[in-house]
Amino acid sequence: MSTGNQEFLADGSVRWILSTEERQSIASLLGTEENTLANVRGNIMNRARATCSCGKHSGLDDLVQNATAAGIHTKDFMLKVLIDGPQEESPAHGLQCSNCSKDFDGLFRWAGFWED
Repeated sequence: MSTGNQEFLADGSVRWILSTEERQSIASLLGTEENTLANVRGNIMNRARATCSCGKHSGLDDLVQNATAAGIHTKDFMLKVLIDGPQEESPAHGLQCSNCSKDFDGLFRWAGFWED
């Protein structure tokens, strides 16, 4: 089942479909051209997108913003993961909205990328 910005998969995971706004935000956060991310279509998460009290849906841009702002990963590392896919299992963690900095409810885990 698909709702426009996400698709619910048979195994219980959820495909977060990358929006134009998310792609632009990620490119800005990582200091790269938007076309560098042209082949990044989204990611597969352990849960559906959450909605912040400001109205923003959780997204890949929030993951990137949180990881770079906290110094967990470098911009170069994040860009490599976005282009090449995750290289290992990602632990579940909280997520802050990149729009207003409030916490989204629950924990999020990056399950991986999908291919055509």
